Amino acid sequence: MQQNEPAPPPRPASPAQMPAALVREFDGDHLEARLADAVRLSTVSVDGWPHGAQLSAGEILAVNCATLLIAVWPQSSTTANLARDARLTLSLVHDGALLEIRARAHAVAQRQTALELSVFRVEIESVTEHRAKYAEVLSGVTFRLYEPERVLARWREQIAMLRAFA
Repeated sequence: MQQNEPAPPPRPASPAQMPAALVREFDGDHLEARLADAVRLSTVSVDGWPHGAQLSAGEILAVNCATLLIAVWPQSSTTANLARDARLTLSLVHDGALLEIRARAHAVAQRQTALELSVFRVEIESVTEHRAKYAEVLSGVTFRLYEPERVLARWREQIAMLRAFA
């Protein structure tokens, strides 16, 4: 390949696997890289409508390219929805595109850590990349932490707890 030739486009993820780079981003060792990013978690509510929630990097651990562990509040609608109907969708920005990850979850623990979080194992069924030819996606939902060091400490505790279930 000559120096002026563009690099080949990245290979798409297989239908049931996250891209390896995304697995590394959620391996629990790179929390600072996603300090301001939220991952949209959609579940199916009791009345059949989508229910949205946001997960931070401190609430997601990639076990491998087909499995995640997530931590959620036990009394939340999200937890009730996952217990009743295991289907979920995660949406996030990655590599200039919007990724839609469809998966099923099952509870593996209740009331973990001092925050008493519920833990779900998420088995990925499909990964769809939504990419436009005329634009790239720069960001999704972002936020600013009021106390980043305190939040990072809590996230590290949560990731350590999730690793115990890996």
